[in-house]
Amino acid sequence: MQHRFRRLLQKNLLMLTLPGVLVLASLLLLLGQVSRLEHFQTEHLPDTKDARDFFLAGQRNVEVQLDDLRSTGFIYKSGDSEEGEYFYRIDDDAMEIVLLKKKTAAQLITGKRDNNTYLVRLIKDDVTAGYIEQQYAEALGMSRAEFSGLVSSYIFDEVAYPRLRILLLQIVMVGLAVILGFLLLYVILATAFPVLNHEAQVLRRYGKVGRYIRKLDREMDTKLKMHQDNVIVTENFLIVSYLSHIDVVRIDDIKYLSKHVEKRRRRMGRPITVYRFTASNGEDLYFEADFFDEGVINDVIYYMRGEPLLEYEEMSEQERAQEEAMMQDAIAEERSREAEADLEKELFEQFDRDELDGLR
Repeated sequence: MQHRFRRLLQKNLLMLTLPGVLVLASLLLLLGQVSRLEHFQTEHLPDTKDARDFFLAGQRNVEVQLDDLRSTGFIYKSGDSEEGEYFYRIDDDAMEIVLLKKKTAAQLITGKRDNNTYLVRLIKDDVTAGYIEQQYAEALGMSRAEFSGLVSSYIFDEVAYPRLRILLLQIVMVGLAVILGFLLLYVILATAFPVLNHEAQVLRRYGKVGRYIRKLDREMDTKLKMHQDNVIVTENFLIVSYLSHIDVVRIDDIKYLSKHVEKRRRRMGRPITVYRFTASNGEDLYFEADFFDEGVINDVIYYMRGEPLLEYEEMSEQERAQEEAMMQDAIAEERSREAEADLEKELFEQFDRDELDGLR
């Protein structure tokens, strides 16, 4: 079987994106089921006479055409705030009550509303219907018995229609679908063109990513020295692949190799021994990897150096932190010296230019 660096990239890509794809797909499926609930479903009500049948069938959110609406003069309040206004329409000697939002009511009264289709929630409110019935009976000088049954208790309530809830659900579903689509598109493109893989950008420090992917493919195919678990050593590169990322180190860049042993205590169970491999060049390279098998770390060092490195140092967490801090200080000091050298060079160049200008 031929080894390929691009296969490592593809495997890493799938391991990283598969959980996200499954989570997004599961959320979309769940929200799709939620959208089927009565509170999020809106059906078209062809005739207001069918309001009772829709209500008894459990369908409360409807889109309905309401013509010839007239104000009842009654205001709907929630606390001290006016939320809407009651209107009515006459259909086959029955008075149907419609509660519109304050904004919709204003548009209707001023003639600025250009359609008569409303999104409302069917409410059965005998108290409100009875009160309006009584008020109209008194205004017309009629008895309550003569007016009884004229006002329908099924109210078309725009205020209670869960417009915001439905809109938010739709936005979330569309957003999740877009994210899932982009994620799947990225997986397809990064599989077809490994240079687009985010993890391949670790090669940018060496040069063009595409060229080094091909170089690593050839190295792993024809110059492979060691491949054990997640560690690969070729003639020129050390490759360590993890679930979350891939580390690639050019062996020629390494000046110092070391092996340390640490005792770690698990939360539950016996302590374990961890062998830490470190590589650096004293400047901008510092790499470390942990192994749980001393034989593996010895093999890695052997195939990188051509000779074994059998000694190791026992280090505590504090000592390891101090070593890393010293390494970072060395790198910072080296960069500071380079910056001072650049500044000194610039000053000398400026001095030479000033001398030249003086001679002229």
